[in-house]
Amino acid sequence: MSLWILATPIGTLSDLSPRAREVLSQAAVIAAEDTRNTRKLLGALGINAPPIEALHAHNEAQRAPALAQRALTEEVVLVSDAGTPALSDPGRLLVEEAHRAGVELRSVPGPSAIAAALAASGFPAAPSTFLGFAPRKGRTGWLEQSLTSPHTLILFEATTRVAELVARAAALTPTREAALCREISKHYEEITRAPLAALAADLGSREAIKGECALVIGPGEVFVPQAQGVEGGTLKDVARVLAERWGTTRKDAYQALLELERDRISGSGHPR
Repeated sequence: MSLWILATPIGTLSDLSPRAREVLSQAAVIAAEDTRNTRKLLGALGINAPPIEALHAHNEAQRAPALAQRALTEEVVLVSDAGTPALSDPGRLLVEEAHRAGVELRSVPGPSAIAAALAASGFPAAPSTFLGFAPRKGRTGWLEQSLTSPHTLILFEATTRVAELVARAAALTPTREAALCREISKHYEEITRAPLAALAADLGSREAIKGECALVIGPGEVFVPQAQGVEGGTLKDVARVLAERWGTTRKDAYQALLELERDRISGSGHPR
């Protein structure tokens, strides 16, 4: 038997392949990111739903071993709410567990927002780096680190924060081109490519941005970190800078510095 990694539509239902329909209809159990969304999909396809088990970020580590064992004797199908599972959506731990258990892995390829956005951007696909979802905290430090790469970058961001993120990126590398891919394969699909500064101005002028967004930043201008003015400063000054870079609180960064200082004084530190 097998664990099937099955891609589902990211917008248009007819994007689902005939083979995907066949595999879903023959599944013994479906491992789904959200059982409600998967039941809606099966209902729209006219497929009698087999047992569906929730497999999401909060329970995957606990449920993956049992599902992998089932896949040794049954057809288990892994799906996410939209697109290819185990990339930015849950499923990677189950796939990893299946490999360890000796399960046969089968793939039903199909929609992927990563591949669709990269292809639509016109930027080189190799080399490229998928960054996942942009973090909510420590965004400037995360962008600084990411934009030191000269290669194509692909990331996801919520529509309520994408304008702010692009503005931050534009402040670091204004001439570097990027493509905003919004509502991929849906009715109001939009693909806009421009230098980050121009794209930031465009998004900043809009009253609202709706739908799901993928941002592809092309190769080009890189961010060159500058020395930050903490020479001769206090530990709190250093902690302020590190907190932004690490994406943590100033208190946690300050505590880490105190522990490092104590290790050095006690002789337990390990110089590099």
